[in-house]
Amino acid sequence: MKKGILLLLFLFFSALILADFFFSPSVSPNMKKTSIPFLHSLHGDSIGLSCEACHSGAQTGREAFLPSKADCMDCHRLPLTESPGIAVLDSILESSPDFPWKRKSRLPSHVVFHHGVHAKASVSCQECHSGEGAWDRGEAPLMLMNDCLSCHRGDRGFAPSATDCASCHR
Repeated sequence: MKKGILLLLFLFFSALILADFFFSPSVSPNMKKTSIPFLHSLHGDSIGLSCEACHSGAQTGREAFLPSKADCMDCHRLPLTESPGIAVLDSILESSPDFPWKRKSRLPSHVVFHHGVHAKASVSCQECHSGEGAWDRGEAPLMLMNDCLSCHRGDRGFAPSATDCASCHR
């Protein structure tokens, strides 16, 4: 009787682990859709904003920070932006927290990455953050080690650089 219960528990937990492996989406569990729609292409491609315009620290700091709702409204309250969507954005932002965006980290927590070091080496934001449309939909996948190694080994047009484990892993 006791062996039967243990066997059932083992099978149950094994099934849970396999189901998680086969049916989980390939995105980080902390990636939730934002309640405020945002289009990177509308801000970058259409009107020419650099990534640094909204993500301070992207060019010089360890982290590229997310904008606050006040940062958004600094531009959207200008007289040149009299789109009807601005009124909708205003009403959504009014009831939102100061930082209404959810962080969508593509890196595991044990990986260290410094945006400024990569920017100084002439790595553009798009090298790692291509497909902004996926980010806009909250579908940005986890960054895999081979994504980093393909650059660090010189496979993507950059000079080879550090590949020792301790440079990136803590």
